[in-house]
Amino acid sequence: MMSEQIIRQLSVYEYLGKAYDPLFHAICHIQQGSSKHIPEIKVTLTKNQHGLYEMASESNHECYSNKEDLYDCVNKILSYSLLRGK
Repeated sequence: MMSEQIIRQLSVYEYLGKAYDPLFHAICHIQQGSSKHIPEIKVTLTKNQHGLYEMASESNHECYSNKEDLYDCVNKILSYSLLRGK
């Protein structure tokens, strides 16, 4: 279940925009060959050796050509998890 802090953050960044979202900043700062784990939705974000962004979970693996598309997908998953958790 998502914490109240994460729920409030999702609501705030819908209004402020992704430029102020720590999730977007984390995605922007993933170095090639490194990864970032998002425990709330149990996924790992990676920027591979080809400069593509990957999102992997136990059951799924997706690839994105840019950080904006990855952010949009992760944000949708977080929002869905929020709705499902309530």
